[in-house]
Amino acid sequence: MKVNIFYTTLSSSNIYKELANKLLEEKQIICVNIIKNIESFYKEDGLLKITNESIMIIKTFLSKSKLEKLLMKHHPYDTPFIAKILIDDVNTAYKDWAEKNL
Repeated sequence: MKVNIFYTTLSSSNIYKELANKLLEEKQIICVNIIKNIESFYKEDGLLKITNESIMIIKTFLSKSKLEKLLMKHHPYDTPFIAKILIDDVNTAYKDWAEKNL
């Protein structure tokens, strides 16, 4: 199986903890890393917005389409950013550990 890594953002710690737990309990993902307290700058409806968010990095064996469908079901944003981070390879020991523990 191939390990895939995805990136998304969320607005509050309660939401990312709940989402991470849900995905882990459903055995859909291997691991989640959270990078807290980032500032996001963007324009919406012509207005500059600045929000505090957290980055969620998701490690999984799921394809992008399957993970995207799963996140769209549970993600609180109407239009979340969901991107696959392209990687060449993952060390064999980690991959074996992940397959055993999923």
